[in-house]
Amino acid sequence: MDDLTSLFGACGGSLERHELADLGWTETTVRRALRDGDIVRIRFGTYAHGPTWRRADPVERHRILTRAVLGKLGRHVYASHHSAAALHGLDLWGVDLAEVQVGRLDGRSDRLDAGVRFHRGAIDAASLVEIDGVLVAPAGRAAIETALGAPVECGAVTLTSAMRTGAASRSEIDTLVRTFGRWPGAVSASRAATLADPRLESVGEVRSMCFFGAHAIPLPEPQHEIYDDDGRLVARSDFWWRLYRHVGEFDGLVKYGRLNPYATDVGRVLVDEKRREDAVRRLVNGVSRWTWHELDPPRAGMLATRLRTDLERSAQLSRRVIDVGA
Repeated sequence: MDDLTSLFGACGGSLERHELADLGWTETTVRRALRDGDIVRIRFGTYAHGPTWRRADPVERHRILTRAVLGKLGRHVYASHHSAAALHGLDLWGVDLAEVQVGRLDGRSDRLDAGVRFHRGAIDAASLVEIDGVLVAPAGRAAIETALGAPVECGAVTLTSAMRTGAASRSEIDTLVRTFGRWPGAVSASRAATLADPRLESVGEVRSMCFFGAHAIPLPEPQHEIYDDDGRLVARSDFWWRLYRHVGEFDGLVKYGRLNPYATDVGRVLVDEKRREDAVRRLVNGVSRWTWHELDPPRAGMLATRLRTDLERSAQLSRRVIDVGA
């Protein structure tokens, strides 16, 4: 047990009890390792490296669990839905990670057994891909399946990630939407595909776009570059309402948290953002900001009211400028 990280890493993140026995582990060894936290039991008879599991976020834990399930069930099943999306490295938000989703290649019916959701696999086996030694639905198919079984917001997050990473093209997604047009959840998946946009760079931005759609706020242009009168790039805004000359900014961890480029000077990023916003305000009519929690009920209604007010104020300013110019 000197190098458990490498041992479990080489085995996809988990080991079965019989595999540990083959490596010379006795019942006493297993109990001691569990007691000391060196390993954790993630399913009956299946173990993961303790420190790695505790550091992992929910999606990474789901990847480890999915690989463990598929490794045990064999190649008559494959990862499907959000389990496949997780193995492809796609963004997931708001989906139930408690169950591992698999498709069946043996023609048997759907069922739920010990935390594994089996789906009758209506798929050409030749289209499956292999990741870490297990069979997985193609990324586009995985994203659509996720959208079919989830609210619009959740589906849009995964579909956007598939397009942004190049795992699936817009045309492929549109074709899949039509292919699954009669499946349960097709209306939600179609709406999610409409709102998905590879220019959206984070889960928060995707959620914001879905928020606009849900609250009848005009859909903005993502990632708009703003230049001054001398042609110098001043900023790239998260969202741009061209008719209103209004900028929208989602403020999340990317700007103020773990990706703060000034790790030794947390306040510096705030100063830079303030200077950037001042420069933008000199060139456009208005700037709105919102946070992750404002997208959640019950704050969403208040945010929608505020954004409509901000947009109308910018529209009025634009009309005044036009009237003066005339």
